[in-house]
Amino acid sequence: MLSALPSPVPFEPHAESLLQLPLVRRMLSDPLVRLVPRAIDQRWHYERIAPVSLTGFNPFHRSVFYASNSALSRWLDAPYGSARDYNEGDHLVREVLFAVHDYLHCWSAAAIAGLAPRVRFDTGPILRDNLEDFVFCHLLTEVAATVGLDYWYLSTFNLAERIPIGTTLVNLTVNYHERYVSEYRRFCPRWDAQRPEFFGDLARFYCSGVFEGFDVRDVRRSPRLLKWLSHELTYGARQREYTRLWLSFLAAEEIPPGPRGLSAPVSFEEPWKQRLIHELGRVMFAKIKEDSDSGLVLRNRNEPPESPRARRPDFRFVNANVVPFTPGAAPESLRYYVLQRVSAMAFDRLSRDVRQAIARGLRREEHEEVLRLIERAERVPPVGGEPRDLFVLN
Repeated sequence: MLSALPSPVPFEPHAESLLQLPLVRRMLSDPLVRLVPRAIDQRWHYERIAPVSLTGFNPFHRSVFYASNSALSRWLDAPYGSARDYNEGDHLVREVLFAVHDYLHCWSAAAIAGLAPRVRFDTGPILRDNLEDFVFCHLLTEVAATVGLDYWYLSTFNLAERIPIGTTLVNLTVNYHERYVSEYRRFCPRWDAQRPEFFGDLARFYCSGVFEGFDVRDVRRSPRLLKWLSHELTYGARQREYTRLWLSFLAAEEIPPGPRGLSAPVSFEEPWKQRLIHELGRVMFAKIKEDSDSGLVLRNRNEPPESPRARRPDFRFVNANVVPFTPGAAPESLRYYVLQRVSAMAFDRLSRDVRQAIARGLRREEHEEVLRLIERAERVPPVGGEPRDLFVLN
């Protein structure tokens, strides 16, 4: 487990090291957030047998989780050297950037706890009366991760030139780059993402589903806008749905879906929410643009909300390395249980024929057959310290 780099730094990183990126250095040296391995083999995802990455996240734990067998885990043993030999298929660069994304989730969750202590966002419990407040705050952490890494950072330079290891990545979660700002301004002349107030613009969009400044006619007239905004429009609705599902699972009491549905708009007009949007945007802008925490003192300890032990496991939101399977699981829960179980097997210890059979079984959703195929397979060695509650839905 690596939680922080030694201080002082013994030597300068190689020109091809990902530590040339200040946000990567901050992630590895910040005592507030730990990097925690999980006993999974990322080869299943690299080889496209597991269609999604199962590393998972839980910002309440102030931890960035990564696969114990992965490009990232190998790179962490020698982060000061060239990253080129670890980046086959761009797996390393993608994993490091997703780790930074999750780091900003965790940091902003702690910042929210400091800026709006009455919400008790880092402590819980989650109840009917405060669920929507938690949904709002969690969406702000998603805004922080997306705006901070993609809009305010990666979109402002050429990653392939900054880290010359042949990476093909430009952004991580959005198709936006400042090099195309003249095209954006053809339709919204005052467009400017490089200002603290843009945080609030995206926060209101994630809450409402309305992206100010552009309309459908603009998107039809610009493939560049279409490529960027079509993803954001879909992503915003999905974030509201997934956030309500997950926080309802973590809640201390059963909370049925609201009458308007899981993807319904989230209220953001209350004065405390407007104030939090403004203050969090300001400190995030300083963190990304100036590498400054704005004097904000964040608590090192918190009491993360936890799902009730008596609740039936939903393996979209619990860790199959920790929680045993119980019969009668809903189809989506069963699917993620099987995917998690497969990812916890040592990839190289199974023959090519068995791996191909597992891939067929996953594509056909033949869950019992896949479980039979891995029943006697060798598992990835346990690492300890894995959380029970883990968001793996994607």
